[in-house]
Amino acid sequence: MIKKILIAMLAILPALPICSQDNTDWEPLGNWPFINRQFRTATVYTGLFNRTKTVVPCNIHVGKQSLWYTQNDTLMEAIPGTVLRVEFPNGDVYMPVGSQHMFGRIVREDTVQGQIARVICVRSVDQKALDQRGVDILNNTQNILQGASALGVGFGSWASALSDANGAVNEEELPLPMTNQFYFQVRGEIFPATNKQILAHISDAKRKKEYRAFTRSAEIISTNETSMLKVWKEFFLK
Repeated sequence: MIKKILIAMLAILPALPICSQDNTDWEPLGNWPFINRQFRTATVYTGLFNRTKTVVPCNIHVGKQSLWYTQNDTLMEAIPGTVLRVEFPNGDVYMPVGSQHMFGRIVREDTVQGQIARVICVRSVDQKALDQRGVDILNNTQNILQGASALGVGFGSWASALSDANGAVNEEELPLPMTNQFYFQVRGEIFPATNKQILAHISDAKRKKEYRAFTRSAEIISTNETSMLKVWKEFFLK
């Protein structure tokens, strides 16, 4: 596998836990921004021209949307665009989608007109929500300092109040706010499952009208897996 060594991350992650168990309640943290709680041995297919199969402990970085793996106790990152497919032991399968080669989990796989068709979900960091959380923490801190200053309390008192109010908040240890983006793969083409793109891939005018009515009546949410599967079944499998 083509790779590059990430020296900086070795200082942050001195020990890499490896296991093959599921982590159903896991949410990526600021200091552990990965899809899975632990690096798990998976089958990785790579190669721009010649397809290569490798079995290696790995994980998917949700911020960089890249595959990281361990080799000889060294943490490494696969060069974007070289990974074709990642198969984890619990059945989760990821593939790159979009111009940024983001890693999406294959939610459903079918056959449409003799070709493989898929629903793919990319989980990524909700940067807007993350930025807002930082602003909220900063505002809370400033309010406490201003209040303490107005009361004329000593350094020790307001420092203690600040610590209590923030609950010793360490953003690096908080779960990252995440968001889902869905893609559909139909007749060899992968496209974002947005209203505009879905309508563009429904050729019949009558079906377009039915889709508009369906999304209103079914309360379709573009970031919700159940919603997108409803659209998939109704307008791409029928």
